[in-house]
Amino acid sequence: MGVACMKWILALVFATCCLFRTEFSFADDAAKQLAGTWKVVSLLTKFDGGDIVEPFGPNPKGRLVLTPEGVWIIILTGANNRGPAKNLEEKAALLDSMLAYSGKYTIEGNRMTIGVDMSWNEIYSGANQNQTRFFIIEGDKLTIRSPEIVSAVRPGQKAVATLLLERER
Repeated sequence: MGVACMKWILALVFATCCLFRTEFSFADDAAKQLAGTWKVVSLLTKFDGGDIVEPFGPNPKGRLVLTPEGVWIIILTGANNRGPAKNLEEKAALLDSMLAYSGKYTIEGNRMTIGVDMSWNEIYSGANQNQTRFFIIEGDKLTIRSPEIVSAVRPGQKAVATLLLERER
């Protein structure tokens, strides 16, 4: 094997390493930027019929925790429509005014996949266990958007949800 051939092979190996290292670096950088505690600012859901709603009201309460180890934990509730349940109907209404699930997440570019391991609603079990989300980080603001998925708040409809969060310090 000639010197020119060896140089070409070494250059190819080096370029390949740099390419793959860059991809890992982007995922590592995103994971570092995402890690922390995020306060829910708003949740907008656009349903397949075209209407856009705030399923938890204009000022939902909630928190998203993303650990450096890749754990996702979210809880979201309506801001002003919750109180202690006095009967079964009110207890059921409390369940309808919240969202909560957790799991391990992975990142590829601006796409996050959460392997849901527990949820307030069994819609995220079985075939729907792996949830895809797309994210944008702008300073202390995080926007997370779902692809069109089966709605957890309107059974039988599909929806795209956009969650806006602010980093908590």
